[in-house]
Amino acid sequence: MAEFARLLPLSLRSVGNESGVNARWSGHLAATLTAIADLLAGLAPEQWELESLCAGWRVRDVAGHLVWRLGSTKRELLGSATRAYVGHHLRPARAIEAVSRAAAAAEPDQLVARLREIAAARAATGRGGITDLTEAVVHGLDLAHPLGLTLPIHPMAGGAVALRRSLIAPTEIKAVLRTRRLVATDAEWSVGHGTPLRSTAPELILFLFRRGPLPANTPEQKPPVQPSA
Repeated sequence: MAEFARLLPLSLRSVGNESGVNARWSGHLAATLTAIADLLAGLAPEQWELESLCAGWRVRDVAGHLVWRLGSTKRELLGSATRAYVGHHLRPARAIEAVSRAAAAAEPDQLVARLREIAAARAATGRGGITDLTEAVVHGLDLAHPLGLTLPIHPMAGGAVALRRSLIAPTEIKAVLRTRRLVATDAEWSVGHGTPLRSTAPELILFLFRRGPLPANTPEQKPPVQPSA
């Protein structure tokens, strides 16, 4: 089990086969990318053009970003972003948007195939840290949520992403986490302190990354009282 995972409540119990887990999170990264590819493979042409949770980005654009961001070496990332930045855009974010949209110009089946290739490569090489896993999980939700689809995320992966975000979150998110403990009802992890606020893992992650509002609390389900004999 990865050292990072030992900080998570869910790491205290078995959550299925963890043979693919390592300190670099490559197993969960590969699984998440494969799940995203499976989701995209079932889309109708018009769904690729729908707005994602990334402002101004279509589903297609987010898929292109994942292909560029996770399918390039560090040298390739730096080179392509620098070329888009120098002489074209005043802000690095605009340069990243430009190269992501360029990657998104590929045909949908090519984007799906490329995501599968990246997943296989990451699984084979063991390359992929928590930052890469965060890219896959958050942008995967950016794609799935507006489409009304469910993206399977392993509890260990979702918990790691949420925990890391809680440590580096902007001020307004940390303010919430000082008084509310966000409890994932479907993944057995929690972040924050104070009064529990229960919701699904995707809804909590979307809030942590400022993709959605603070979810309404889901009342804790208590086991039924057994009648006395």
